[in-house]
Amino acid sequence: MNVFDLFDDMAEPKLETAEDYLKLIDGWEDPNPKPVLEKYGEVMVVRDDLLNYGSKIRSLDYLIGHDPKNKDVKEWVFGGCPATGYAQISLPYVANQYGKKVTLFMAKRSMENLHPFQKLSLELGANIEWVNMGMLTVTKSRAKKYVDENPKDRKLLPLGLEHPTVIASMIKVARSIDYTPTEIWSVGSSGTLSRSLQLAFPDVPVHIVSVGHKMSEREIGRAKLWRSTYAFNKPCKESEMPPFPSVPTYDAKAWSFVKKYAKPGALFWNVGA
Repeated sequence: MNVFDLFDDMAEPKLETAEDYLKLIDGWEDPNPKPVLEKYGEVMVVRDDLLNYGSKIRSLDYLIGHDPKNKDVKEWVFGGCPATGYAQISLPYVANQYGKKVTLFMAKRSMENLHPFQKLSLELGANIEWVNMGMLTVTKSRAKKYVDENPKDRKLLPLGLEHPTVIASMIKVARSIDYTPTEIWSVGSSGTLSRSLQLAFPDVPVHIVSVGHKMSEREIGRAKLWRSTYAFNKPCKESEMPPFPSVPTYDAKAWSFVKKYAKPGALFWNVGA
């Protein structure tokens, strides 16, 4: 089964190449500043940490603000974001641009123990429903139940925000950069970004550093898989941090692999900080 078949309007026929995906967002342009490229040693880095809200604000823009299928959606709902995840920032930021609400279902924490990303999410206006015993399966189930109570106004986002137009948007953004890499590196949990880059540069080798659950073959795609030894929520050591702002529990964990194994001319996509 195609992952898109799990969500009501996400099944799209013949989505095999970048061009197939790009047809879904014909005419769309990323409203955000063009990705900034900076070279560190022999590696070129996409500095999307400079966006302040992460690369997902690029890939969510069409889905939330321009897709005619979603013009009547009033509230976007997500149950797949960990405490350290960037979706809780990117999602309300984009929703605010188009007058939409966001509700997140997340594992309960005391207000004194909120992660900085959770605090920023609340500042951006997200409604967070705190879930006792908030394992991923539980938060996802609660989110779906919430949407089912009012499917006319609410819409559920899949794990990894993996929607065909999200992938298409990231393909278009990736192809806008003025650089031809020898290979591409990124971190991955759901693998949505990596597979978007795989489609954008079909002839370029791709590497993905897994920092979450054990990734499936579908999630990995054609990338070479590397596995971070850090626990998911544990930040990497200061000595292993890259020389640019990067999320210590996510993107930064790939830098030690990039330094050791990346070829000259490689591209590393830094999602946020």
